[in-house]
Amino acid sequence: MNLRIIYVDVLLIVNFYMNYLLLAFTAKITRTKMQLWRGIFSAGLGSFSALMIFLPEMNAFCSWLCKLFTAGMICLFAFGKNDFFRKWLYYFGMSFFVAGGMLAISSCTELNSIYHNSSWYMEISLLQLFSFTVIAYGVLSFMQYVNDKFFSQEKHYQVFISYHEKTAILTGLADTGNALTDFYTGKAVIVCDKTCLNGITPEHSHYLPYLTVAGSGLLEVFQPEEVKILPEGGKARNIDVVVGIGLQENGKAIFHPKLLRF
Repeated sequence: MNLRIIYVDVLLIVNFYMNYLLLAFTAKITRTKMQLWRGIFSAGLGSFSALMIFLPEMNAFCSWLCKLFTAGMICLFAFGKNDFFRKWLYYFGMSFFVAGGMLAISSCTELNSIYHNSSWYMEISLLQLFSFTVIAYGVLSFMQYVNDKFFSQEKHYQVFISYHEKTAILTGLADTGNALTDFYTGKAVIVCDKTCLNGITPEHSHYLPYLTVAGSGLLEVFQPEEVKILPEGGKARNIDVVVGIGLQENGKAIFHPKLLRF
């Protein structure tokens, strides 16, 4: 009888790591701020789903249905309901990429690996895990660079900003020169023409120092209730950002193209 040994601690730790890595990549791609405790809790939830490997063999449909449900619960706990289905799709899609990487590692090495009920067990070293993370991050960063370089900046956009039952609609401009990040929230800043904010007056705001080729100063920044960017011929996308009230009357909302990644 060919017995295969599975160490439960290795199973849980490796799956926890991979789940957290997938969540971090999903947050990066969708430009979503993920709270640390939510990421840890969700990755832990996903790691326990790997215990399905000890169950009797399930048919493919039930197995994948369980994985879809688990991925949905992980994304719901990690990111909440906002733009849920898009994040679920990215998370589940990247899990295939990770599974392919694990399969490649398994086929090129003599590691003890088992795939059962859509759950993967592999005795992998920390060095190998780190190497895989670096490679995956490099591929993702390259894809984002290509997207920023060739697809984001030449389109026409509309930006919708909602705050206290008022909505302002501005012409969007993707500009790599706007690299502002709010140091209070860690969110990207969209700089908007004050005269086009449709009477929006923030009740709570703070000031962010900035530096441009034209000079420096303080930019008033506030947290809107919702911001959407609508590409020409595309679908509106919710963006988790703060709004900076600019002084130049150009009628535009200026944002970094990284907000449109994928």
